[in-house]
Amino acid sequence: MATKLCPLRLDPGLLNYKPDAFLNGDLPVTPPAEYEHEALHELSTPRHEVIDPQARPLVAVIGVGYVGTHLVNNFGRVHDTIGFDVSEQRVKQLDDVFAQNARVRMTSNPNDLDQATHYLISVPTLLLADRSIDASYLRSALGTVAAHARRGATVVIESSVAVGMTRQLLGPLAKRRGYFAGMSPERVDPGRIDPPAHGIPKVVSGLDDVVPGSLKSILALYSQAFDRVVPVSTPEVAEMTKLYENCQRMMCIAYANEMADACEPHGIDPFEVCAAAATKPFGYQDYTPGVGVGGHCIPVNPYYLLSNSVFPLLQAASNAMARRPAALARRAVDKLLRRWPENAVCKPRVLVVGVGFKAGQATLSNSPGLDLIKHLCLSSSVDVGFADPLVSQHDVPQIPRLDDDAWNRETLKSFAMIIVTMRQQGLDFGLLDDLDGVEVEFWCK
Repeated sequence: MATKLCPLRLDPGLLNYKPDAFLNGDLPVTPPAEYEHEALHELSTPRHEVIDPQARPLVAVIGVGYVGTHLVNNFGRVHDTIGFDVSEQRVKQLDDVFAQNARVRMTSNPNDLDQATHYLISVPTLLLADRSIDASYLRSALGTVAAHARRGATVVIESSVAVGMTRQLLGPLAKRRGYFAGMSPERVDPGRIDPPAHGIPKVVSGLDDVVPGSLKSILALYSQAFDRVVPVSTPEVAEMTKLYENCQRMMCIAYANEMADACEPHGIDPFEVCAAAATKPFGYQDYTPGVGVGGHCIPVNPYYLLSNSVFPLLQAASNAMARRPAALARRAVDKLLRRWPENAVCKPRVLVVGVGFKAGQATLSNSPGLDLIKHLCLSSSVDVGFADPLVSQHDVPQIPRLDDDAWNRETLKSFAMIIVTMRQQGLDFGLLDDLDGVEVEFWCK
């Protein structure tokens, strides 16, 4: 018997979802003036002790999410390392992960940071509702460092920031407190194991014009934890490097999406085009179309560049990417309703396959698949469910989830349309072949 999906109940929050609210190009200047407020540097009484330059390093990673965990792992191979997070639950999780590494200690007690010699900040830098930068976590982390770091400590921002933010946020604090300071943008990729994190070349920079010797101090530490360290002249170069890397990828995907849209009226398979183009041994980089881009970096980083720089192509690509899930939802609904009986008693049922932000991941951060679901729901024309072995019903409570054991031909035939946003692991996609009466659409390679 086919598994029955519960009637859809829209979360009220979905009704306030406005993906096109930021398409007028009125981008705020970042960082705002308040980021330079003197209060940031008066958060605590400075410690008067001075770190011995020959002291054995004790590395403190501030924020141990995905990026911070990799930093703890890398530096914990060669130095005593503290992983600090305000979430006690996260600390408990990582206690188990690093239980066999005697060099690593996890804590949510900021007093444990007193003896650290190096502070690596890897807290989230997110976007506010208007897609301006939310630097509140970063400012909070700097406040924590200011309360516990001694003169001569080294402070490095690993979090993604707009060009100039390291200098504006960390520079005055470092000068006043006597910290070596700089920026080293994270480059880890969720799900990627080759190369390992320590094998990815590490860009580093120092605020040497503010605190001389900063780059030297940072190089001395990072060169022991990474196979290759790439020093650059200023934090601004490091900041721009990270944003340029990620925004290039987003723009190339946006271009692939445009190509796919152009193929539609011609009856061309865009993935066949991509496969054929990829046979060229030079001058072509293989990107394929999809529903959009997800995660903490690629969908967010363009707005960091746009906050204080002019990038017309990047802005156009970002706007197109933000609109894409809504456009694809409209296309799917229109296609489905054209063949759905007008006097039908019930709405057509649509199954969206894959809601993690990318294949192999359960994280929903800026998930294109979830964005697509929201717009399908807002159409009020279809009933929507989702299938994803890595994402639980608890993670998406407002949308019915297809049980893993219901992934069979009998159940799948109960849907009018199945949209595959990505080939999530744990599913036999061969079952989607020749499903009579079901519109199956693969919007991924």
